[in-house]
Amino acid sequence: MRNSIDIDTQRHVYWLIKNASHVHKWSWEDRKTWLECVNCLTGCLTPSLFNQIFPIKKDYNGQKWGIKDYFSTKNYIEEEIGWDERINNHTSGLEFLFDYWNDDVCYAAVEAMHLISNIHQRQTGESLMEKFARDNGIQLYVIDQDGNTEPYNPNSKLTEE
Repeated sequence: MRNSIDIDTQRHVYWLIKNASHVHKWSWEDRKTWLECVNCLTGCLTPSLFNQIFPIKKDYNGQKWGIKDYFSTKNYIEEEIGWDERINNHTSGLEFLFDYWNDDVCYAAVEAMHLISNIHQRQTGESLMEKFARDNGIQLYVIDQDGNTEPYNPNSKLTEE
């Protein structure tokens, strides 16, 4: 049975995830707070409570295409967490979102990953994608407005915002 704290937490998580599309417009401090709140409050719920506000999307052919689907999400919850266990007893709230199959949740997870990359870039000078490419010897390229391609240079005018 849900108690008033669970209901309030569900409301807050619902608002945080539904407003993920606006996070990029917020101040830097507000974006970091959003990320911390999503992680913390999602972790306070059980998968059962989370599923009440964001049901698992009813796609069933994920195994065929090698992507998440209803069954992979359900199996993840049953094997890694349990339906009635608090998420943060087993994993972080963000990691749970990354493994959950729902359009709104996927959008929030992408926004969270973008913000994590921005935090990493502020700390190290390179985004997560740049680090991944460097670590794996992958050359990155940029395409200008005319369609010309050239090797990526973090200090070039094409990449300045």
